[in-house]
Amino acid sequence: MRLLTRGLPEEWPRRVRLELQAGPGETLDSICGGAVQVLQRRLGYRFTLDPLMLAHFTVQEGGAPRGRLMDLGTGCGIIPLVLARRLGLEDITALELQPGLFSLAERNVYLNSCERAVTLVHGDLRRVEEQFPGGRFSHVVCNPPYRARATGRTSASEEKALARHEITCELKDVPRAAAHLLEPRGGLFLVYPSSRFSELVSVLRAHELEPRTVRWIHPRGDRPAKLVLLHAVKGGRADLMVLPPLVVHADDEHAFTAEVRAMVV
Repeated sequence: MRLLTRGLPEEWPRRVRLELQAGPGETLDSICGGAVQVLQRRLGYRFTLDPLMLAHFTVQEGGAPRGRLMDLGTGCGIIPLVLARRLGLEDITALELQPGLFSLAERNVYLNSCERAVTLVHGDLRRVEEQFPGGRFSHVVCNPPYRARATGRTSASEEKALARHEITCELKDVPRAAAHLLEPRGGLFLVYPSSRFSELVSVLRAHELEPRTVRWIHPRGDRPAKLVLLHAVKGGRADLMVLPPLVVHADDEHAFTAEVRAMVV
């Protein structure tokens, strides 16, 4: 397990200071009105709108500003960065398996001066019980791979393939990890394809995580939902609330709705 601890700016490793700019094959992207700067690989896995919507859902609907939060499979660190820089959270741990993405997340944490708010851990969510004591987190967030191993076209890029397909992380692994990490009545927050909603709910309940709030995400107001935001509670009772839908695009398919634009710009 590799751990990046919080520290003062003068304690930053020199190698991190020297890498806080885009290198060959990388881009430096700005979101959230410039509050968040993200280094990404030009041809590797790149974050989408989904983790931004999940971060805002976690805070707005789940009360996440209170208590410790874990991000499972942080990738380049986009969810912790938005939570810390845009939404004001201060006690975030982020777990990432892939060494290349962990390195990017490490650089992004320092680039955004989030080293006091975010702790990075290089490890496997399938083995969280070996890395973290049980019941220590109030919230767990995850943007898991959407596609089953044998479905769809698998990217030639290993980084993309592992992020998109259930190769090193199956759906069942996420609630199992969350059930270990969460304190009683703690919350798990996910974004997932709407086509797999029934499967998701079944797996959550198998680990005593009861869906509490859902919000369907529609590409446009007149089109079926493609994704769902879900908040489940460890040991919660069956009392599901369905929130008004989140519509991504206005009449012009190239323009975001006001709500989504406020998350991005």
